Amino acid sequence: MIEIKGEFIFMKQCSYCGMQATSFTKEHIIPSGLLEMYPDQDVTFNTTTTKSRMYKDNQGQSIKDVCANCNNNLLGKLDAYGVRLIRQYFLSKYAENSSINMEYDYHLLQRWLLKIIYNSIRSAGIESNWFNDEIQYIITDDIQDRVPPVSIFGGIHVDMTAFGEDKALLTSPISSYKPLYVLHSPSILINGIQFNRKRGKSIAQDKMKIRRADHIITIRFGSAMFLVILWNKEIFPSAIEKFNAEFEANYPYTLIKPDQTNVVLQRAIDSVSCLQPGIIQSKRAMIEADEDIRMVLGGRRISETQEEWNKSWSQEDQEKGRVLIDSLLFPDNKSAQKKYEEYFGSEKVEQK
Repeated sequence: MIEIKGEFIFMKQCSYCGMQATSFTKEHIIPSGLLEMYPDQDVTFNTTTTKSRMYKDNQGQSIKDVCANCNNNLLGKLDAYGVRLIRQYFLSKYAENSSINMEYDYHLLQRWLLKIIYNSIRSAGIESNWFNDEIQYIITDDIQDRVPPVSIFGGIHVDMTAFGEDKALLTSPISSYKPLYVLHSPSILINGIQFNRKRGKSIAQDKMKIRRADHIITIRFGSAMFLVILWNKEIFPSAIEKFNAEFEANYPYTLIKPDQTNVVLQRAIDSVSCLQPGIIQSKRAMIEADEDIRMVLGGRRISETQEEWNKSWSQEDQEKGRVLIDSLLFPDNKSAQKKYEEYFGSEKVEQK
């Protein structure tokens, strides 16, 4: 707090460089460059709190504790790199057996993901002491001689729903279609949903417990899936290496290594995790999920049923469905109600 002309003004501190000022700029949790790629997905999901929130806008979730220099210059470089990476590899939709040979700069990728996670954690009020020693690593280009204790796994998001995850009226896009999200503490299952359901067991007992992990985060940006583990600073490197090897062998995520510049990524999503972003299933569980969905579809491939649905369900029908759902979920949103009036006239939707 400082005194200016007899008035006391409270000073705030930038969460990155520590500079003090009376006000700061808005820093997006999900970079604005990514939000611009998905203009129709104008629902913000706050999945970092114990009670998830959603609200309709086109701004995206943000936090306002970053100075202009850090936001526009230091962190802006990281967003430019990350947005370019997503645009190059992950704007397309992929098939079940697709693979991507992704070239990357490990430090830029890790610094970008850490920046996003740090913003998300602060926004949610989650303890962020892990980052105290890593701020300089995030904002500085020339101190890359030490890699923080982090494991980054990557994979491809594939739409494994029978009719397409973005089809309104069939399943609400609010619950099923989230092309951009940052989700904390996902449930990593050992045996999987189907295994436990068929045996009447709770998935709570099937969750993998990762010792010495301070934070575990799942990120989806378009068709990109990242699983990031921030390890306790006291963990031995050999323990991280052992976990990485075992996890990569048993789960459909590929380790992104600091001493390499390219990695081959494959599908990391099945019909269960596609509709439940907080679930990560093993390779064995993914095979079982694939078999179950094909059985439900009478032996047909998902790509076939999605194609059939696209032919019978026009783009206009999909838009109308989305407008109807938005009007029900956001009755106080003027934009949603205006679009409803445009599509359906003066007819009112019964509010439940």
